[in-house]
Amino acid sequence: MGVKKNKLRLAALAVFICFLAGLLVPFAAPGAAEANGVGSGSYGNLIAKAVQFDQQTYASGQTLDSYDAYVLTLAGVDVSSSSWNYKGTSLKQAVIDNVYATINKPDAVPAKTIAQQILAVNQWGLTSLTSQLLKILAAKQSSSGFDQGDYSSFSNVPAYMLLGQAGFLRSGSEIGASDAKDYLLATQSTSGANSGAWTSSWADFMTTAQAVRALSFIPGTKDDPVIQKAIDNGLSWMQKQQQADGSVYTTKPFADDPVIDTAETIVTLKTLGMDPAAWTSQDGKSLVDYLLNKALNPDGSFGTSKNVMDATWVLYTCLLLNGTISAPGAPVGITVTPATATVAAGNTQQYNATVTYDNGSTRDVTASAVWSAADTSVASVNGGLVQALKSGQTEISAAYGGLTGTASLTVTASSSPGTGGSNDNNCLVNIAVVGKNGQLLYGPGPVTVNKSNQWGLTVLGALEATGVPYVMSSKWPGFVDSIAGQANSGMGGWMFKVNGTIATVSAKDSPVNSDDQIIWWYSTDMNSSGPNWSDLTNESTVTPPVGAPPGGTAPASTPVASTGQGQNQNLTVQLQASPDALTDLDKINQLLGLREGTADLGDLGRAGRAVIVSGSAQPVDPAAFMALKKELALNSVDISQKVTAGQEAVVADPHGEVGLIIPAGAVGSEFSITVKKLAAATTNVGNNDQMAAIPAGYHLVSAIYDFGPGGTTFQTPVTLSLRVAVPPLVRPDNLALAVYDQSTGKWVVIPAVLDVNKGLILARLQHLSDYAVLAREPVQSFTDLTAPSFDWAKNSIEKLAGAGIVAGVGENRFAPARPVTRAEFAAMLVQALHLPVRTGTAVSFKDVRADDWYAGAVAAAYQAGLIKGYRDGTFRPNNTINREELAAMLVRAMKLTGTEQKLTFSDESKIDAWAKNSVAAAVAGGLLKGFPDGTFRPQAAAGRAECAVMVYRMLNGD
Repeated sequence: MGVKKNKLRLAALAVFICFLAGLLVPFAAPGAAEANGVGSGSYGNLIAKAVQFDQQTYASGQTLDSYDAYVLTLAGVDVSSSSWNYKGTSLKQAVIDNVYATINKPDAVPAKTIAQQILAVNQWGLTSLTSQLLKILAAKQSSSGFDQGDYSSFSNVPAYMLLGQAGFLRSGSEIGASDAKDYLLATQSTSGANSGAWTSSWADFMTTAQAVRALSFIPGTKDDPVIQKAIDNGLSWMQKQQQADGSVYTTKPFADDPVIDTAETIVTLKTLGMDPAAWTSQDGKSLVDYLLNKALNPDGSFGTSKNVMDATWVLYTCLLLNGTISAPGAPVGITVTPATATVAAGNTQQYNATVTYDNGSTRDVTASAVWSAADTSVASVNGGLVQALKSGQTEISAAYGGLTGTASLTVTASSSPGTGGSNDNNCLVNIAVVGKNGQLLYGPGPVTVNKSNQWGLTVLGALEATGVPYVMSSKWPGFVDSIAGQANSGMGGWMFKVNGTIATVSAKDSPVNSDDQIIWWYSTDMNSSGPNWSDLTNESTVTPPVGAPPGGTAPASTPVASTGQGQNQNLTVQLQASPDALTDLDKINQLLGLREGTADLGDLGRAGRAVIVSGSAQPVDPAAFMALKKELALNSVDISQKVTAGQEAVVADPHGEVGLIIPAGAVGSEFSITVKKLAAATTNVGNNDQMAAIPAGYHLVSAIYDFGPGGTTFQTPVTLSLRVAVPPLVRPDNLALAVYDQSTGKWVVIPAVLDVNKGLILARLQHLSDYAVLAREPVQSFTDLTAPSFDWAKNSIEKLAGAGIVAGVGENRFAPARPVTRAEFAAMLVQALHLPVRTGTAVSFKDVRADDWYAGAVAAAYQAGLIKGYRDGTFRPNNTINREELAAMLVRAMKLTGTEQKLTFSDESKIDAWAKNSVAAAVAGGLLKGFPDGTFRPQAAAGRAECAVMVYRMLNGD
């Protein structure tokens, strides 16, 4: 039941408890006499034990995710403190770093994870990050959820529940409540023994509980009989799973962790306003009885899985039960206080925002709300703190979860009744933070710098006021090492200037005054003076197109074309992009965080993220990749087609490899556009063939396409649609579409969209030149891959390790000769094929338990048909895998069919009958080879090096 239970971690090391003394509140639950006092069965003790377990786990170097951090924050834990620090990184900073990683490559992150991140950053008042994450989910959402695929319900349902819990699942918010309702109702089972459960294909307890809660957050739930029936049916199915000891969990086909399912049930009932103590078993035991008396193990862990997930689920449930937090409900109103205020110009006034929920509870959302002033010339507002600018009247608004509350503000010219600080204690400055690729990380806009903050009225204090995360240098006191996850590197790093002047002192020693203009920017050139304030506020400022012919004139601004569905339909079927991909292409600069009109991201090797992934990534299909790779290799492209001024046109390869959509107005005269596919590493420059140097660490994914006449510049960008066989080994975020710059002899990266559903690269081209798709190829070296023993495997292993498919064994060693177990190879295949892992469950093998580290991988491999067990019902996960077993798994992964090729190995008779067809197919497919002495050695143990090479061949088509 799997995807959801992805937190198997081990508890470790020292003891931590003292700071939670204030939370040890006795609470006597109905039917739980032994719960009195702060004993082993009190809520306070369970809270302390859960926090202790999570802290020890993080201190030992294991991962806690954003939801863990969110729940710990609810418990009053400061997850940015030194107690929650591992190797210089606090848990809070680790979560924020992951949030920025999500923003940079959102399509690689499941909706559930993004929703968990929203809860955390929203709780911490990081409104900008919250807004960006919500926009990512809004772009993903459809009537079929956020994520797609066989197991997507295990991401979509909790995502909706978490969004509802945070107040973002309602009319008027970024997330569509109507789509949420349709999806949740459509995925419930409505017949058979599991009627009422979620999903319709797999009755899963946690998903059912979370779906019930998600439905309860949808506006109008109480008046919607369809939703109420779905909730009632879900609760009925859940109650049928109650056990004699009071716990609630499913036992078939595999036993769930009773602590997880019981906690989910308690939270669900509390959310619905029901008493969890009223659900009792035939022996009179309640859910609360079980939680208090059975959840905690003697070793300080919780549940049968004994992992962080157990501890966090118990922590959240106990916080609800002892009243530390209120059960979430649907937000129905927001109030801003004070309702009216009068403030003298130059002073400040703090406003607060409180949300009221339909269950009667309230919550202070001052730090989480999005604040605005109706007249920004009268006042500015940040986090509810208003800075009065000049005399006048305006409204101050706070928006949260689709709700908006307002209050009035009067600003007087001189001191008058009101509250606030003096000009000596704060000042209003304007600030912008510009990232490595020119993207605006903040502003340009005003912030109030308070003298009371840790850096005072300084440039560093202004950066602090933006709320953008930053890290100070441990080597150079007072200097910033990283902003928004972009760290100083080599000669590149963060600089700042005030009113156009680059400072000669550190940011903490550089004072600021009201109305100063401050720019922080990531400099890649020590001689650069950085961006100008006017550039940042002028939307028409763009980067000119690269590769323009000498003496040519680039347009002052780059027109933005919008690809209509009509022209897209004129392409061959293979080149027709999906609607979502075309939408992403229209807003490519926004998605990449670039200023509108930016035409390129700089030289290949220095550019950052350059591709937006559109669509839902599916498990890797090596067979499909091989087929497309072969098809494209056999196809030749040599096109010449006339285009006419003022007319639309489509220039495309009839076999569906490459096409250009030419909008009306793109060309000013009639001429012929040519497209020619060149040899692998040859580019045509000025009619003279010469080698186009590919930077180290990159390789060509596509052919090089010569679009001519070279140097032709379009008046309006044209749209490129290019079919590409992306190797499964290549991560989409490592792709780059590059144009060959004739003047510099370098490849320059341009913004592009990868349409994963169609296998297309889409981009807007400003001019004609040589284009190609390349991929960054990270590698990881190991000291024990030495010649001559393992030089044959070195390249494959280093690339697999760079892609995160295999890992070393410590001390920069790979242990290439070490035998591989059946479980280890199954896990390697699952990782390589990107199969969804259902951690915490088992499959139908007697010797695979739910808490085995490999259980999730074995379950995924079994369901995908990659592995089979023995006749006695075992899998024998710890047995060393031999070469014929290796062949069988690889053939299943590649979906290779039988072959008539006869085996000629001298030891053919030693190959088991069941494996002969697989061995023959693996040999014919180039996956496995024999030994120089003519043997195959089917029973020989397969080592780590051999297994890695086989997986590399499978993924790369070599």
